[in-house]
Amino acid sequence: MKLRLLAVLFLSVWSLNALSKNTTPPNVEFKSFSAEALSKGSALKLDDLKGKVVLMDFWASWCEPCKEALPHYNKLYKKYKDQGLIIIGINEDDDLKERDDFLKAHPVEFSMFYDKSKQMAKDFKVQALPSLFVFDKKLKPVSLYRGFSEDKPQALEKQIQELLKDQP
Repeated sequence: MKLRLLAVLFLSVWSLNALSKNTTPPNVEFKSFSAEALSKGSALKLDDLKGKVVLMDFWASWCEPCKEALPHYNKLYKKYKDQGLIIIGINEDDDLKERDDFLKAHPVEFSMFYDKSKQMAKDFKVQALPSLFVFDKKLKPVSLYRGFSEDKPQALEKQIQELLKDQP
């Protein structure tokens, strides 16, 4: 019994640690954009993303780490948007009232979309929420962050700074 408890504890700690790490993203690419805009002016054309550093965050309002991460991403967006950073939030909620209430209480300045059919989550091979994909200026995936931890915003900001310096 003690051995089983120890094994469960070890696996729980390991999985939480693994989820917050920057990992190599699956081989995904922007072929199409099937999510619907949640706010006016959020129409997205793939050509608008070329030459920009793009963060794509898959999240839901029932996900506590997702809700913790969004304000950090909003700060990064405000700081780097004029230098070529684009952040795209992809909401995976089923409870639209809960999502809308959350966004009303915690507004973000970056574009927010709703993946009603969950097709984008499938296309990007999302396995857990939150999942943050980082794309370089050629729209090549360079990182995938799953989960959220306190050290993530600093590591992410450093990566954004490096990617913004790179030539497209």
